[in-house]
Amino acid sequence: MGVLTDYFAATGQELDAMDLNVGPAGNNWPYVDCKGWLLEVEEFAGEIDGRDPSEFGRDEPLGDGADPEYEGPWTVRVNPELVDSLARLTTERIRAYADRYLLEGWEAERLVGLADLARSARGPHR
Repeated sequence: MGVLTDYFAATGQELDAMDLNVGPAGNNWPYVDCKGWLLEVEEFAGEIDGRDPSEFGRDEPLGDGADPEYEGPWTVRVNPELVDSLARLTTERIRAYADRYLLEGWEAERLVGLADLARSARGPHR
């Protein structure tokens, strides 16, 4: 069993109407496809933002995901502290981190995309 992850931004009302079969792309929501990527976002954000990843708290399973017997797919609300940390990261800081740790170009772009997504999630419409 593996985990396939998309990070996306949606309002509570949008989540209520979510069609899990088509995912965030099919729902026309802003998202970053992180399928097949093993980097722990909490560790990345914590290291760049100067925080311990344990400070971010826990993510919140939504809907059926709150039932321990449910086998998926799950929707999980990312902890607001992690979203805030990601939103503070600049492209320059992310690229410096990517250069220091020899990340592939696509990985750096994904990290930039996650920071942009976090900022959009904190915008006035979310």
